[in-house]
Amino acid sequence: MTKTLNPFNSFAVTAVAASLTIGAIAFAYSPEQAMPQAHITPIYEAVAAMQFNTANSGTAVVRLDGFTLDVSFDFERIDDSYGVPGSEFTNAEITNLSVDKVMDTSGYPIRDFTDFNDHLSINQMLVAHMLQYKLLEAA
Repeated sequence: MTKTLNPFNSFAVTAVAASLTIGAIAFAYSPEQAMPQAHITPIYEAVAAMQFNTANSGTAVVRLDGFTLDVSFDFERIDDSYGVPGSEFTNAEITNLSVDKVMDTSGYPIRDFTDFNDHLSINQMLVAHMLQYKLLEAA
């Protein structure tokens, strides 16, 4: 009772078995949906007050959403220009930033919640405030 296999039947059986196996694996495996982490930026951010303590350090009051941050910072003065003769100005780079105190909307102190992105934003706000009010040329 010798039986020869038909190549078409072998292929059909293999294809059906493979599709059932792949279907069972796909049905059993449910990958976890990775939720994209949204970067939350403050809606309202501003420098409320700034004061220079020395020629290269100062303190400021920064508002982030409803929170008030008392920060102290060190900076370096940098001679800069826009590449056109006569457009020279003094720029600044914040070299050290520390958040001294954080208060909520009611004025109660809370723990520091700021992260690296908040510190970058605060640095940019401080430099923009210095440039807008020309505090670097005056001091």
